[in-house]
Amino acid sequence: MATSSRTGKTSISTKVLRLGVVVFLLTAAYCAAWYYAAGLITARVERLLDGDNRFAAVVDCQNRDLRGFPFRFGLFCSSVEIDDVSRGISGSFGELRTAALVYQPGKILWELEGPGMIRSADGLTIASQWSRLRSSLHTGFSGMSSGSTVIDDLKTSITMSFAGQTLDITVPHGEVHTRRAGDDLDGALLIKDTQFSLRDVAQTLPPVSASIDFTVADRAMVLDYGRKSPVGFRGTKGEIRSLVVDLGQGRVLTVAGPVSIAEDGLLSGTLRLEIEGIDGWRDQVRAAFPEIEDMANLAAKVLKAMSGGDDKGNVTLTVTDGDMTLGFIPIGRLPPV
Repeated sequence: MATSSRTGKTSISTKVLRLGVVVFLLTAAYCAAWYYAAGLITARVERLLDGDNRFAAVVDCQNRDLRGFPFRFGLFCSSVEIDDVSRGISGSFGELRTAALVYQPGKILWELEGPGMIRSADGLTIASQWSRLRSSLHTGFSGMSSGSTVIDDLKTSITMSFAGQTLDITVPHGEVHTRRAGDDLDGALLIKDTQFSLRDVAQTLPPVSASIDFTVADRAMVLDYGRKSPVGFRGTKGEIRSLVVDLGQGRVLTVAGPVSIAEDGLLSGTLRLEIEGIDGWRDQVRAAFPEIEDMANLAAKVLKAMSGGDDKGNVTLTVTDGDMTLGFIPIGRLPPV
C-alpha cells in the first residue's frame, strides 16, 4: 500500500516537472520571439527615420527606445525633429509615444506632445500647441487600411513672412478620419467652434463649426507603403457626400455632389446647396471679404429669388473649369487648386 502511494506521488511529481519544463520552454521561445520581432521593428524604424519613407525625409527620434515587453511593442521618443531637404521643410515636436499589441500588431496607437513647429524655405512658419493629439492606425502588409486622429485645444499661428501677415487659428476639437474603399479613398473631417483671425486686423469671422464626408476615386494608393513622393489630387474625380458649415445664428450651409479637378487645377462639379440664413451669409461674406461684395450681393439675390423670397433656399451650383453658375446666372470664377 505504501509502495502504491509513493508510485502515485512520483507520477504526479514527474507530470509537474514536465509541465514546468514545457512552460519554461514556451516562455523562453516567446521571449526570444518578442526580442527578434523587436529587432526587426527597430531595423525597419531606423530605415524609415533615415529617409526610406514616402517623403524621403530624415527624422531624428531623440532618446529612441522600444518598450512594451511582454505584451506590447512601443516606440518612444523624447522629441522628434524632421528635415526634408528636397522640399525645404523642417519641423520639431515634443514627446512621441506609440503602442501596438502583440496579438494585434496591425493596430497602432500613438500620441504626440506639443509644441510643434514647421518651417519652410519660402518663409512660412507654423507654430502649434495642443492639449491632446491621439491617433489610431490599422495597417496591413501593403499599407494603411484606415486611420483616425483626434486633437483638442489646438492653437496654431501661421506666419507668412513674404506677406507680412500672421493667421491665428484656434480649434477646441478636431477629428480626421481616412479609410480605403476598394481603390477609392474615403475621408471625413470635423472641427468645432474654430476661430480664424489675422493678427493686427479687426476680427470679422465668427467661430465656425464644419464637417465634410467625401470620397476620391482611385486614390487609396496614398495609404500605401513605400511611396517616395505624395500622390497628387489633380486629374481626379470624387464626391462630396456632405459638407456642412455652421456660423451660428441660423447661418448653415449644406453642400453635396460630384466634383473633379483637372490637370491644370481647375475645379468642375454640380453641387446641391441648401442655405439657411441667406441675408446673414451675405452680410458675413461682405464684412470678411469686401473685395467680393458684388458677388455676395448677386448670389444672395439669386438665392432669395429662387426660394420665393424666403431666407432659406435650395439651388444648384454648377462649376465648369472654374466658372461658377448659380442656377443659370454666372457669379464668378474659382482659381486653380
